[in-house]
Parts: sequence; C-alpha cells; structure tokens
Amino acid sequence: MPVLSSSDDEIPLAQRASVPAPPARAPSTHAQVTTNVNPNHNRSVENKSQIERPVAAPAPPATKPTADDGSSDDDDVPLAQRGVKTEGVNGSGHAAKPPAVTQAAKPPTVTPKPMLGGGFKMSKRPVTLPAKPSSRLDSSSDEVDSRSLAVRREGLERERREREEEERRRKALKRAKMERIHARALELEKLEKAAKKAKLKAKRAKMERSDRPKTEVKRPKINRSEGYVKKGAVIMWKTLEHNGVVFPPPYEPHGVPLTYDGQDVKLLPHEEEIAGFFAVMKDTDYAQKAVFVKNFMDGFKEALANGPHAFITDFRKCDFTKIEEKKRIKAEKDKAEEMYTWATIDGRREKVGNFRIEPPGLFRGRGEHPKMGKIKRRVMPEDITINIGKDARVPPPPPGHSWKAVIHNDTATWLAGWNDVINVKDWKYVQFGATSTVKAESDQKKYEKARSLHKFIEKIRADYKRNMQSESREMAQLAVTTYLVDKLALRAGGEKDEDLADTVGVCTLRAGHIKFMEDNVIEFDFLGKDSIQYLQQHKIDEVAYKCLQRFVKDKGPDVDIFDLIDPSKVNAHLQTLMPGLTIKVFRTYNASITLDSLLADTDTNLTTLQKKAKYDAANKEVAILCNHQKGVSKAHDEQMGSRKQITDMKKNKDDKNQKKKLTALKERAAKLAIQMEMKEELKTVSLGTSKINYLDPRITLSWCKRHEVPPPTVFTKALIDKFHWAMDCDMDFKFTEPKATDARPSSGGGGGNDDDDDE
Repeated sequence: MPVLSSSDDEIPLAQRASVPAPPARAPSTHAQVTTNVNPNHNRSVENKSQIERPVAAPAPPATKPTADDGSSDDDDVPLAQRGVKTEGVNGSGHAAKPPAVTQAAKPPTVTPKPMLGGGFKMSKRPVTLPAKPSSRLDSSSDEVDSRSLAVRREGLERERREREEEERRRKALKRAKMERIHARALELEKLEKAAKKAKLKAKRAKMERSDRPKTEVKRPKINRSEGYVKKGAVIMWKTLEHNGVVFPPPYEPHGVPLTYDGQDVKLLPHEEEIAGFFAVMKDTDYAQKAVFVKNFMDGFKEALANGPHAFITDFRKCDFTKIEEKKRIKAEKDKAEEMYTWATIDGRREKVGNFRIEPPGLFRGRGEHPKMGKIKRRVMPEDITINIGKDARVPPPPPGHSWKAVIHNDTATWLAGWNDVINVKDWKYVQFGATSTVKAESDQKKYEKARSLHKFIEKIRADYKRNMQSESREMAQLAVTTYLVDKLALRAGGEKDEDLADTVGVCTLRAGHIKFMEDNVIEFDFLGKDSIQYLQQHKIDEVAYKCLQRFVKDKGPDVDIFDLIDPSKVNAHLQTLMPGLTIKVFRTYNASITLDSLLADTDTNLTTLQKKAKYDAANKEVAILCNHQKGVSKAHDEQMGSRKQITDMKKNKDDKNQKKKLTALKERAAKLAIQMEMKEELKTVSLGTSKINYLDPRITLSWCKRHEVPPPTVFTKALIDKFHWAMDCDMDFKFTEPKATDARPSSGGGGGNDDDDDE
C-alpha cells in the first residue's frame, strides 16, 4: 500500500505542536495521492473492501505528553521514516509485523492527509470513516459489489423473516399445547374438588360445632323444629294437650370399684356412671369391636381428665367385672308415668308413643357406625322443645330446669323434640303411638298415594326412556336415576358428614360402586342403610347401561356418578310427572305390587303352615328388593339344633311311650321341618321392616281372608293393633287394577339412605 506523507514528515510528532505553520506553497509530489492505474488495483480493492485516504485532524493543544495522552515511543520519529517502518522495517532494522487485513464488513481505514499549506498536526492514529464513492476507474466493480451486497442482504433478511415466522409458529403450537394441558389440569382439579367437597364441608361443620357452645346447637334446615312450618303444610289440629316427657332418674352411685392394673379404684359418681355404661355391654359383640372400644375409651379418659384418676388411660388394664348396673325399669308401669302415656288432640284421647327420654349410655349405632362406643350424655330439659296448643297448660319441667322452647305448630303432630346428642343434625321426636288415629290416617294416605302411582307408571317409564337419550347431561342423569329407583327400588341417598357411616343411595353412587359386565349386566357393590352391603348383579336396559358408561368416563372411583343432581332435584322432577310423587312413594309402590303379584298364585289346598311359608317366601322377595337384611343371630344355631333333635325323636321306635304318640310326633316333625327350612332361608333377611313401612296391610289381610289364614299367623299383635284401620278391607282387594300384575319390577335390591326412617 502507498504511504502518504507531507512536507513536515521529517518533524517528529512530539515537536510539531511548537513549530509555526509554514506559508502556503504548491503541493509537492509527496503531498499527492498517487492513483495506481494497475488493473489489479480494483481487484485488490474488491477483496479488501477498503480505501486508505488521508484525513486532516486539528492540531492538539501544546501540552506535555503524559502516560495517559495516548502517545507512544515513536512520537519523535518523522513520518517519512515511519513509512519505511510500515513497508516492513522498523527503526532497529527488524522486520515489522504485517498490517492487519480489515474485514469487508468494516468501513475502510483512511490514513490522515494534511491540508495543503500545513499548519496542523497529524493524528498518529488511523481514523475510521464511511466509504466514499469510488472513482471513475473502479465504479463498475463497486456497482457489482453493491448489487451483490444488496442481494445478500435481501437473502439474509428473507432468512431472518423465515426464522422469525418459524419461531412464532413453534411458540404458537407450544402455547396451544400448554393451554390444552392447563385445561385438562383444571378439569381434573375440578373433579378432585368435587370428590373432596363433602369431606371439606364436613370438616368445616365439625369446626363450627366445636366452636359453638354446647347449649347453642344449630338445627339443620331439614329438621321440623320450633316454629318451622313447611310451605303448603296442612293444619293438623285445633287443640293439643299433653303432659310432656319422662326423664330417666338421676344416677345413684353404687360404690363398686373398677379394677385397673390389678388394683381396685373407687371412681367418682360421674366416672362410675360411665364405667357402668361399658360394664353392661362387656359381654356383647360391640365390646369386641375396636372402634367401639376406642370411642368409649376416648370419652372415658375425657371424663377422668383433670381428676384424681387421670392415670387410667389403658383399656387393656381395665376390668369391669365387679361393676354391676342394676335395671331400674319395673315390670309394671309406674302410676307416676301413666299421665304421660296419653294426649288429647281435637278432643280425642290418643295414645302417646315414645314418651320416655333415652337414658345416657354408649352409642351403638346401626351396622359398622364410626361413632359406636361414644358416650351419650344425659338429655336435659334445656334441650327439649315442647309443641302444644296455645290455650293448653304447658307441662312443667323438672325442678330447677326450663324448656328450651315452647311452640304452637299446628301443622306438625309431634309433641316434643330435641337434637340427638351424638348426631346433632338428627331431630328426635315424641309422637303419637302406632295405634293412634293420627298414625292410622297417615299410613292410609301413604298407601293410597302409592296405589295412585299405577295410573301414571306407564307415562313415567316412557318419559325416562326418552330422556335417557337426551343431549342434556342433567336430564339424562334424572332419567337414569328414575329408572334405577323404578327397577331396583334404590333409596334416594344424600350427603353424609365425614364422621357418619359411608352409606349411599342412588343419588350418591360413586364410580367405584359399579362394575360393568357383559350383556348389559352391572354389578353393584356399596353399603346400604344400616351399613348393610348391597352386592348384586342386574341386567339393565341397554340405553341405561350406555348412559352409566358415559357418566363414569374419566372419573375416579370416589367421584359421584350423578354429579349434577341430588334427591331434591329427583323428587322435584318426579312431582312434575305425578303430584306428590317421591322416591319413597316409588319404593312403597314397588314393594306392595311385588307382594300382591307373588301371592296371587297361592294354592288353596295347602295347609295353614304351608300357606304361611308361601307368604314368607313372597315377603322375602320384597325384603331383597328393598335390601332389608340382618346379621345371623347367635341363637340361630342353637334353635336349629334343638329342633333337629325333636324331628329325630320319631326314629327311635323302641320307645313304647313314643309309639303311642307317633301320629302327634309325625305332625309335629313335619311342622318343625317346614319351620327349620324357612328359618334357614330367612336368617339374613328382615321381614318386619317391609311389613311396617312398605307393604300395604290390606294386601296381607285380604289374602288371609281368601285363604282362611288367621291374621296373627303372619302379623304380630303390634302390627294388628297398628293396622286396625285395614281390618275391614274386602277379601277381593287388589293393590292395583288387574293389568298391574305385569308392571312388577325385576327383582333386585336397594340401598342407601333417605330422609324417612325405616324402623
């Protein structure tokens, strides 16, 4: 590369600041830029993409150079000599480093050129300037270079845009995927929340109950308590008088010690009473259950806490054999209690039912109840609400106490009520007895309502068959629940607190309670009322089968199948099909029509005992339909053994006395054989529940009249007294018209809980 110089190239840079500017003169050949016309010049420029030109720089002020002013060791070397250095030799005669090749992307480096006439100081550093337009000689190559650069830039810009567009598409796909994952997570979270809703609600309710004083018990909305009047309720009486309730007598300590770890411990009266609760049950099955023992011991330790016997903490060290609880109930009614057994309603004297308040003790519960063994505290007058006429005399409470409330609700027929001390949401009543006119009218209306269902049954079945194919998920769920209630007689079911037994009905069935089999068969496995297991297989309608498959899809085993409905919605829907229709009316209808159909083909030539066996077999089918089961009693095997011994007596023909009674023994043996067979078949089935609550008594009594069977053969004395209103029924009574026989549902069972108690 040519070296550019000026007239003062011989002056060192350090001395130029103090040298006056020389007068203007014609430029010399050293002050010109010599243009190289070599044809290879343009090629070299293309390769390097840079041009070195001199640029004049202002002279710096005359100051002494320092280490920080940017000077170097060659400031005293003239420019002419520096040019020699750049050509390859330095001042010491050594080879200098070759100049660095500037890359094409950088602007050209131009060596400063002094203005003509001098008068300024050259900068020792090269100055970077934008490239100037090329001269005439290299214009064509510059144009080619410019076009190539433009094409390359356009290509780079296009690649950049494509990369950005690809990146945007990739981010959009990733964002859509994340949104789908998030939506699925939200759906799963919603399902989990639905599964935990009941437990969380129960925990909150439990915390609220623990924070409230024991005397301030909040009555749930479903309870017909003080001042509560149901919308559309009918006035039941004009005047009502009664004498209240009878409380259990105060506890009287007996002084018998508890043996703990081999030592006798005389307890305080309230501690002794609780120990007596367990002593009277220590030989029962309850005392062998871990939950029962744990709950009792928790309550016992709570009573012992902060007292002299707080050291009693281990149940295994407790021996209750010395403690005896004497029964205080007399064989004959006490004259002092006679006044509580009657009440007067609209001038009629009627029998009162359970007028005695339940004494304190240990809670047993039904089935495998999680609260069994808990201590039931004594019910006090401050817990009791009295319902009585406005003009009647209010029965006085025990001395030193007062009633919780006195109300005058003429739409209710209960006389007194209170919250259960264990399950505080349950409302207990004192009501008129089973033989009273009030109860008789209520029973008769219930069975007449069930009979009227037959007029609507075909319409209802057509409705749920149509709605099972509805696009509305809620309507389809209502249709399937109605179908299951009709065909399997399932109970309604409702929400349960966490500390209650996990019994379910049709509305609270969960995905884990059913199993899909072949040929539209479904296996149901859940705990019904009283914690009785319902384990049965049923072949159901194909549309209902597919609906259930759709309802349980993507649901965990603890998620409700019918998650959009509850018993209130089902009953509201049923009442649009028939006025007053509820799930329990459906159960009563199915139970009664099943019994009526099964008794229709009774052979008139059978003996009375055989006819009773026929009736019991029909009653058993109803009990299975309604899932009325029971455990095998302890005395069953003993009774079966003793009866077998009697039947075997006829085989001993050597006994002379027995030969004389052979005819009587044969007859007795035949009866016992039939009884043994029926007792074995009915050992796990409860016949009484359906007789009391679901079977129209007129079906049984008319059957007895047609086949000359005495009513006490199939009805107990209590049931005969309860259903006295049905004794004069016609012997040709039919629960429905003759065509109703083909409306009987398929045999099955029901489980769960509804609001009505099955006694």
